[in-house]
Amino acid sequence: MTKVATLAVDERTLLRQGFENRLAAQLNEGGAKAIPTFDLLSLAEINRDKPAAAERLRSAGADGILIMRLVDLATRYRETRPGSSSYAEVITGFETTGWYNYYSVAFADMSPTYGNLKQKVYLETALFDLKTAKRLWSGLTETTVTDTMDRVAEMDPLVAKVVSAMRKDGMVP
Repeated sequence: MTKVATLAVDERTLLRQGFENRLAAQLNEGGAKAIPTFDLLSLAEINRDKPAAAERLRSAGADGILIMRLVDLATRYRETRPGSSSYAEVITGFETTGWYNYYSVAFADMSPTYGNLKQKVYLETALFDLKTAKRLWSGLTETTVTDTMDRVAEMDPLVAKVVSAMRKDGMVP
């Protein structure tokens, strides 16, 4: 494929634009002609009438479409403590009616806790021929993202791996 439209299936406009622009830029660097689709078609338009969407992409000069979509997302949160628990008496509230008045003094845990969030993001990227609607190539990526990472900065290396694999398999120049 030398003329490819790029599509990232996500309702978040900026995320869609970010992936489509990066895919198109890296494909163009290698000699392919790639165009992002976010200015041409909305996801709703594509979903409503796929043959019409394919025709619109062909009229824009594409003979294939590269689609990236989220397949799965696994989230894990872990808490750790650097030391042992330490409790202090605190007043947790005051109730003017009912039995709660008698139990408003409690103990709070004063030891620090540190949290760690990790997400595994699985993205499928597939290249389709717009004339036959057949899948020509596909790849699955697994990316681990933490709460302290710059997620936008992770887009470039991810896209580079996908485009490199497509080149290695002879799908794009």
